[in-house]
Amino acid sequence: MKLAESAKNILIGMLLGILLMMPGVCAATLAVIFGIYDRLIRDISKPTKYLKEDGWFVLTIVVVAIIGVYICAKVLDFLIDGYEIPLTLFFATAVSMQLPDIRRQADDGKRTTPYNLSALAIGFALMILFLYVGMTSHAADVAPGILMMVLAGMISGICILSPGLSSSTMLMALGLFPAVISALSALDFSAIIPMAIGLALGILLFAKIVDHFMTENRKSTYFAIIGLTAGSIAAVVIRALMAISGNEQIVQCVVAVAAGVALGWCTHLFTRKYVTSRRSFAWRHMLRRG
Repeated sequence: MKLAESAKNILIGMLLGILLMMPGVCAATLAVIFGIYDRLIRDISKPTKYLKEDGWFVLTIVVVAIIGVYICAKVLDFLIDGYEIPLTLFFATAVSMQLPDIRRQADDGKRTTPYNLSALAIGFALMILFLYVGMTSHAADVAPGILMMVLAGMISGICILSPGLSSSTMLMALGLFPAVISALSALDFSAIIPMAIGLALGILLFAKIVDHFMTENRKSTYFAIIGLTAGSIAAVVIRALMAISGNEQIVQCVVAVAAGVALGWCTHLFTRKYVTSRRSFAWRHMLRRG
């Protein structure tokens, strides 16, 4: 039985690692689908109580996910070199089609309040602000420094804990995604170590916060996630459209958008089938427990 469970955890960890690096795919949502999200959050937010007895499970998921991240980074690094703009629009289109699914996860049967809408507006405005800062500072023209890689790691850590929020999409909006992929693909430890530090800080410092907001202010938290996601899509698309040049690239972008629609629709069907039905009861039960 333990062998079968270990094999399942290895498969889940590999899938989480690979899909973690793909913009528009939320690792936390996948963890909910696989039925391990509440267990991971419990272990991380209360390590002294649970990590000792559940350490092998957490270690298996983390180590195998790291391998999956490296595999996906190698593939994406190759694609970014020649097709960065079409790839960006492909993922942005796929992400945009998932917004209704995130909204569905936020539904609690009650009316939408001004607080919910404020959370959405703040999330959207924050990502547009990031876009403005990135464009005015010409951050894309220089290699990100240590602090920016720590920030990239922290963003990834927070997004990993937040169902519906894609870390890769956020990194794309901030212009950090190519640098992160390049560092992981080349095993550049001068960049990977700061990212790992930021990732650990993001997870350890925000696990309790994310757990609290998901439990006590679930709807507003999801509305903030919708705002962040929509803002990141806008930021990514604006960056990509400003960089398009030549008819050949326009054709590539059109094909990429069409492919993004197909991927987004398939993801929508998958999410609708599994997240809203198969896991909905377990998810609500987890929230009631706190």
